[in-house]
Amino acid sequence: MRSGPGPSALAVVVALALVYVLWGSTAPAIRVAVMTVPPFSMVALRFAIAGTLLWVWSRFRGTPLPDAREWRGAALTGIALLVASNGVFAWVEQYVPSGIGSLFFALSPLWMALFGFAFYRERLSRLAACGLALGLAGMVYLYSPSGAQNLPLVPTVLGVATSVAWAFGAMIQRRLAASDLVQMSAMQMLVAAGVLALVAAGSGERLGVAEFTPAATLAIAYLVIFGSIVGFSAFLWLMNHVPTTLASTYSYVNPIVSIAIGVGLLHERFDWHLAAGAAIIVAGVAAMIVGRAKKPIATA
Repeated sequence: MRSGPGPSALAVVVALALVYVLWGSTAPAIRVAVMTVPPFSMVALRFAIAGTLLWVWSRFRGTPLPDAREWRGAALTGIALLVASNGVFAWVEQYVPSGIGSLFFALSPLWMALFGFAFYRERLSRLAACGLALGLAGMVYLYSPSGAQNLPLVPTVLGVATSVAWAFGAMIQRRLAASDLVQMSAMQMLVAAGVLALVAAGSGERLGVAEFTPAATLAIAYLVIFGSIVGFSAFLWLMNHVPTTLASTYSYVNPIVSIAIGVGLLHERFDWHLAAGAAIIVAGVAAMIVGRAKKPIATA
């Protein structure tokens, strides 16, 4: 967290709105893109373009070049956030609806709470602990291989793992100082693009002109501009300027946006089982975040 005067309320509201809406729409966009474009190649291309644009913009602004320490931090967080989380998530989206896929990331604050307790001995209030248990119960209900949604086992397990990787990367991000957030975003994306390109080659993915249908091309363009450049930069800004509890509220807004888009535009299935599971997860995450936010006040 930076020292000095805090950000304006308007800046915080705008950044939250961007993360809420733009990230809520990325899961459906990824779903459209991976219908024809191989997932790891798609994400590598997305981050290569977005990272290059942000790097060029940083040079245009005259931002000082990063040192070796910043590159190490960008590599660590970029691999966690953009390879192990976003990259694997794109593969998972081939097998699960985008609305359900978005709920994986709704679990991230739960894992962040567990990481905070395990590594930093951050205790949970009773409300936060109840929210954690409720969120995990909703996950078990919704994602059980034999449950109502009948989800495939391997994509489900990997989908949950993407939220763990995201939580790990987000916690590290808060503890890394960066001279410029735009440049840090560019560095993370460029590192991730290189790693994902190697993963794509190693997994035998091949790209051709035929894969880039009009729908897939528009989806990738949307992910580059709004998901990567605008949305990810807004998230990094929030993680460095507001408390984690406030920045984490995207976790229970994004699934609502994603499910609405998936059902309304992609005609994905929606039933009371999905509604119940999503409501349990979102309620659990909300209770945990509120509980963690109130704890310092109660302690004082």
